[in-house]
Amino acid sequence: MSRKQDNAELLNKIEAGLKLAIRKLYEQKAANNETAVICVNGEIKRVPARDLLKLQEGK
Repeated sequence: MSRKQDNAELLNKIEAGLKLAIRKLYEQKAANNETAVICVNGEIKRVPARDLLKLQEGK
């Protein structure tokens, strides 16, 4: 494999790991009926974790 392919593969693994970690965080917060702090278009917002899980499922 070339270095470019190796880098692309590593990037895909990192992105998949981040998505999984964020999903687990939202699941834990939703189980405790908590909110998550996110940034939307430069604005910091508190959003119920259950709403964020619903948005992720829709993608």
